[in-house]
Amino acid sequence: MKIKRWLSIASMLLFTGVVSCTWEQMAPKIDCSTDPVQIELIESTDAECGASNGSFSVNATGGEAPYEFSSEAGTNTNGVFTGISAGSYAVIVTDAKGCSVELNVTIKNLSGVNLGEIVVNDSGCDTANGAIHVSVSGGAEPYSFSINGNPTQSSNVFTGLAPGDYDVSVKDQTGCEITQSVKVQSGVSFENSIKGIIENSCAVSGCHNGSVSPDLRSFSNIQSRANSIKSRTANGSMPRGSTLSQEQIDMIACWVDDGAKDN
Repeated sequence: MKIKRWLSIASMLLFTGVVSCTWEQMAPKIDCSTDPVQIELIESTDAECGASNGSFSVNATGGEAPYEFSSEAGTNTNGVFTGISAGSYAVIVTDAKGCSVELNVTIKNLSGVNLGEIVVNDSGCDTANGAIHVSVSGGAEPYSFSINGNPTQSSNVFTGLAPGDYDVSVKDQTGCEITQSVKVQSGVSFENSIKGIIENSCAVSGCHNGSVSPDLRSFSNIQSRANSIKSRTANGSMPRGSTLSQEQIDMIACWVDDGAKDN
């Protein structure tokens, strides 16, 4: 009789644990830092204005071959990109383990207008207070500026921008044009805004304090599961037994959309 009673109590405790906390099956984690893949620019050729006769080549080392190279100019396995126009290209190399690294390559307009330094101001979370300041060189003045294909303007400053990706273009008097993609972020800080939310709701008083996987006392665990945290806080399935305000949910989403930075 005592054995049956003990089993009944144990079953109740097990059931209570299951409904209170969510367990996660841990997948083997690849450590990309032990032998990181690296990328370097070998050579580049600028393009004539309005023509697609530029090129660049990059090389990868470290990690585990074979490598795959991808950019706005396409995807290949040799790191050579030809037949491209002037602009900025984000080249990502990924090795056989799935580890990756990024390099930005700029192909300039020969004897034409070129974009220089671009300063981006954060927008804030769920607000449109962002700004993009563009500097220009070369070509024939006056310049005209546009963003996302909208009507041109004479000012090199764009304001009232929400978080997101923007295509910024500048054209000179001869019609020579160059475009570059620019990202405006919300600027939400992990240290000042997100850390406290996760600690108070999940990592200290919640389930994920080391007894249940994942352990959200670790930033690397939080960062690697950022998209899951965003979706689960948005649908209310996390944290269990606690309710986040809409402002807190939005802050988490903004931080994740910014790239889940350790900022």
